[in-house]
Amino acid sequence: MNSSTRQVPNIIVDSSIIILASIKICISASLFGFITYHTIISKNSPHRVALVLTANVYLSLLLSSILFLEEYICILLGHKYSLASLDNGIACQIRIYLQYVLVSAICYSNALQAIYRLCRIIFYTKKSYQSFQLYQILIIIQWILCFLIMIPSLCFGDFKYSINDYSCQLDYTNYRGVFMMGTLSFSIPMAIIVGCNIYTIKKMRRRNNNDIEIMTQLQRMIVQRDLVVLFRLLILLGILMTFGIIPVMIILINIFTGLVPWWSSQIQWLVFNILTTIVSIVLIIISPHVHNLWKRKPSHLNCRRHAVVKHIVI
Repeated sequence: MNSSTRQVPNIIVDSSIIILASIKICISASLFGFITYHTIISKNSPHRVALVLTANVYLSLLLSSILFLEEYICILLGHKYSLASLDNGIACQIRIYLQYVLVSAICYSNALQAIYRLCRIIFYTKKSYQSFQLYQILIIIQWILCFLIMIPSLCFGDFKYSINDYSCQLDYTNYRGVFMMGTLSFSIPMAIIVGCNIYTIKKMRRRNNNDIEIMTQLQRMIVQRDLVVLFRLLILLGILMTFGIIPVMIILINIFTGLVPWWSSQIQWLVFNILTTIVSIVLIIISPHVHNLWKRKPSHLNCRRHAVVKHIVI
């Protein structure tokens, strides 16, 4: 397919990514601000950790969407007018580096949620495992880690300028770079999510009646609700894991044909933006602690309940 024939599908894909990124910015910015506000003012809320972890997911979605919007406006101009606005320079390398940092941040922020659910359900008696301060530190570590794990790919030159895409992309002919990138940014957080969920479900099935009787009624209600949320989070896991199919497909095509399809990066990022748009919407639906914010009563009506909940180990 020659470049003139590719122009129309490229413009369609570019426009779709711009639209999806814009939708995600609106959703993520609104919810990040809304959840962060309630996290700050609800210092006695038992859902404060869950709220800050959800806000962390929306922050990564927001930053990723802003970067995609800025980049694909330039790429659209390149495909439409053949303007090499994202030329092969250090800015191009940094842009794709940040893009993968934010991809990994989305995955690791969801992994933190899985870890928190495990602690709430399995280690419900250990209050230190559910402290707000602990997860503040873990969120900071998560972001530092996401920046650090992408540095080797940047230093080893795994990002190459694509003339067809008018931007830097991951070089799919470099199997070492693809494997390292996929493992660090995608496979490890997905393994954490799967491992936490499987361990939690197995432990709950093995838990005997004596363990359940030890729990207070409130603790049992919280555990049951968290299990429901856990199963719902498996939906998000399935959505996110779909993204890993595209790179595998591209590598297989390269192995058997010796070629990298011209549409590889376009389809990869289109699928990614479709999936993350779905995630930004589904996350609202499956998060009861976010639902509660919409129907929240004035704080003076809840002060007595918070005083009771504060002293219960959950």
